[in-house]
Amino acid sequence: MKKLIFTILALSSLCTAQAQMWKADGTVLTTTFAMKDINNVNYDLFTMLNAGKHVVIDFSATWCGPCWSYHQTHVLDNYFDKYGPTGTAVKDAQVFLYEVDQSTDATDLNGTTGSTQGNWITGTTHPICNEASTGSVLNAFLAPGTVSYSVPAVFVVCKNKQMYKVSTVYNTETTLRNYIASKCGVGPLSNDDVMDINFSYNIYPNPAADLATIHLDLETPNSVSYTITNALGEVVLNGAETKMNEGTNDISVNTSAWSTGMYFVNLQVGNRVIKAKLSVQH
Repeated sequence: MKKLIFTILALSSLCTAQAQMWKADGTVLTTTFAMKDINNVNYDLFTMLNAGKHVVIDFSATWCGPCWSYHQTHVLDNYFDKYGPTGTAVKDAQVFLYEVDQSTDATDLNGTTGSTQGNWITGTTHPICNEASTGSVLNAFLAPGTVSYSVPAVFVVCKNKQMYKVSTVYNTETTLRNYIASKCGVGPLSNDDVMDINFSYNIYPNPAADLATIHLDLETPNSVSYTITNALGEVVLNGAETKMNEGTNDISVNTSAWSTGMYFVNLQVGNRVIKAKLSVQH
């Protein structure tokens, strides 16, 4: 009965008070919170943010049909696999599934009871949290005085500690990344991300206005150079060969004086040449 009541309250709040359920987009979280996943690994929000990561949290319940449908898109698995701590591209994200119903247990998560939509664990690559007390985590996102809310509710917390609600319409890794890029300033286009044997890179923001960044993550020290040309094939910028260290390296490109249009980046890392597009819009 508890879960049925929760559903009714959630649907009621969705119709009557959706704007008041959650804190406003852009709210700065001033207090950290801790979470423990089902493997007993502890996570602290501010520790992750201070390490330069943005954090994505999916508030869901095992008995919730829309939550299950969103889960089945595997968008958060794909995002975690690409941008998480062991991802194949820039490792700038952490992702969580957070079960909001405190009565849920391991059997519900495994899909073996009548109070679940399926097996939430098998195939899920990002951490799952199912804590006995959800208050400190939920209250960081709920508007003051909120007593009911709807799920699924997905949020991103940028490294500057601002929070934004993420629509479940963004159900592919590309659309999710582009939305998060618009809020958190990370590299937006997944097709700009390339993983090689010993490096990955992206270019952001794209489109750029006054400044673009070529972000490189090198597994070993390497020589890097680049040339940027306009649509006429004219060279607008040459980056001389530079020896870069292992780890993260950012190249700032001042585009403030460039005309609006498409530009072409030829990036050489060691013996590998990558061609990418950079759009400039003023």
